[in-house]
Amino acid sequence: MRWAKWIFDGQKASKLEEEFEQVRVRAALGNLVIFRADHEYLILPALAKDSVSLQMIESVEQTIPSTVKRNVAVIADTKWAEQASPNIQLAHQAIPFFGILMGFTFIGHSVWVFNGSANLLSFGCQSADLLIVDSASLAQLGENWRSTAQSTMRNPQIVVHDRTTYKLRDLS
Repeated sequence: MRWAKWIFDGQKASKLEEEFEQVRVRAALGNLVIFRADHEYLILPALAKDSVSLQMIESVEQTIPSTVKRNVAVIADTKWAEQASPNIQLAHQAIPFFGILMGFTFIGHSVWVFNGSANLLSFGCQSADLLIVDSASLAQLGENWRSTAQSTMRNPQIVVHDRTTYKLRDLS
């Protein structure tokens, strides 16, 4: 019985690995990709160049400069993306720093968001250079989430977006 369970779990892991590989590929094409709890994803293209102010670009550049392209994984609420008509207002309510994430895609970084549940954590962090965790998501993460995340990241830098101060706090 144990052996049969191992095969099933191996198949589930392989499927998750494939799903997140597709997420990373789509994010690398300039999209912000939201991996939903139902294992579907919502793809939001980068903002059009003429819709972004120079001030916004400078602000985003100060956070993560575009000189080196980075893979940015984000742990945050993804339930909004499962609505019948997901929209930017719902995204901003669920993820207060959603505009910054859109800005990262605009300047060339690959960005994907997932809910951080234990079964997704290592797959969602794989190949990431930076992990941003919404402070509202910290309570749902398991005891060893940091070591699990860092073990699969390309460059294990982790920051928390503090909803109270609206600042990024380094946990690396």
